[in-house]
Amino acid sequence: MKVSEAIQEFVPCEICGNNDLDNFYFYVSANKDPQAYVKCCECKEEYYSISASNILVPAEESRKARIGSIITLKNKNQESVHPGCF
Repeated sequence: MKVSEAIQEFVPCEICGNNDLDNFYFYVSANKDPQAYVKCCECKEEYYSISASNILVPAEESRKARIGSIITLKNKNQESVHPGCF
């Protein structure tokens, strides 16, 4: 999904009627789980994008799995290179 496709879900703005695609922006809140939002630049209304968030969650889980395997690999390498340092 492209960012413009996520934004088009909310054009025109339900509050102010803004229909200029360039007056919206897309952002991701990455607190616990990534959540995608689209914000109207005219009235500052924020819309939660379920479809974009559904794409982000599996991507975030995949990223966490990759990072976890890298950390495990580094720990194993450190143990074999420096035995007795701990």
